[in-house]
Amino acid sequence: MRPLLIGLAGISGAGKSTLAEHLEAQGGVKRFRFDAYYKTAKDCPTLTNGRPHWDLPESLYLDEVYEALCELREGNDVFIPVYNRRLCDRTGRLLFKPTPVLFVEGMQLFADTGIRNLFDLRLWLDIDEETALVRRLERQPDYDVEYHRLVALPAQRKTVVPFKAYAHGIIDGSQSIKTVTETADEIIQRFLGIDGSIA
Repeated sequence: MRPLLIGLAGISGAGKSTLAEHLEAQGGVKRFRFDAYYKTAKDCPTLTNGRPHWDLPESLYLDEVYEALCELREGNDVFIPVYNRRLCDRTGRLLFKPTPVLFVEGMQLFADTGIRNLFDLRLWLDIDEETALVRRLERQPDYDVEYHRLVALPAQRKTVVPFKAYAHGIIDGSQSIKTVTETADEIIQRFLGIDGSIA
């Protein structure tokens, strides 16, 4: 049986990784790390000052993501990169075996048409920009707020937020993780026909 591919997108700080971890911990789904495919610093697009621009679809090896997801859809094992964010480089690779339900989360997940069309179900975790920034600073106190406001936020408004329109289901990310997880479960169950179907 072909694995079910579920994609989850949303702006940085929406809680995508937290939700993915909770669903994986519950069992029944396996998380595929989209962020593992970030480019090395030398391959990443740069700003006018030469600093890497990490908030564009072009900041990831999207062709590799597409190939890996195609293989997983066929039920084949793949090797995924181990990416070190501090070094901005790959430090190895891991064998990834498909399961009946694969959960893929990433900010730029729906920006590429080919990747977007691979998903059987697309979810969007919705949250306002200020709350997302507060959450980002809680987990990363040294986060560069100036970079966020001048570079990351404008990029998200252009290359992330418009693709909310492609989601089959939208989840309010401002709620507790318990409520967010329950909502995601309900949407997935409806999609699977356990409790009706998505319109």
